[in-house]
Amino acid sequence: FRFSYDVPAQGALAGQVSVRYSAAIYNRWDYDAQSGKYLRFADTQDDFEQGKNEVYAQLTDRLTGEPISADNLVVMYVTHQYYSRRPEIVDIVMSGPGKVYLFRDGQMFELTWYRNALDELFILVDKDGKLFPLKPGNTWFEIVGTSTKAANEGSNWRFVFQIP
Repeated sequence: FRFSYDVPAQGALAGQVSVRYSAAIYNRWDYDAQSGKYLRFADTQDDFEQGKNEVYAQLTDRLTGEPISADNLVVMYVTHQYYSRRPEIVDIVMSGPGKVYLFRDGQMFELTWYRNALDELFILVDKDGKLFPLKPGNTWFEIVGTSTKAANEGSNWRFVFQIP
């Protein structure tokens, strides 16, 4: 990976990022300009109304009481293949190129990830094929299926998990 404190140009505003895996598993990240980090919030009850009744609580470290946060939030589109349907077993294929959204410094950057072999790390590149810098610090990955729907309204981004 490449790292830089300098904020890359041409990002889109990203004050909030929601990732919905199901009615029972959804989360949200809110950008905190003071700390320069995204703070994590998680579901506290099921929402069967397709996002109309989501209820969140901020996640904190049980030992320190500090908020769970990330300098970089990566929403990574990865192929999911059914290994079997009964019982439901899904193989998550972590090789090849794919779409990725990087959130850092209150901005979103649409990139591509590459990983050619299972014994290699993947890389993040921009539209010109150049390595794209993460902000130094910690990084949280949200892995979603390649059919996941992405939408934004202003600075709010929402991902609704789907696999074919």
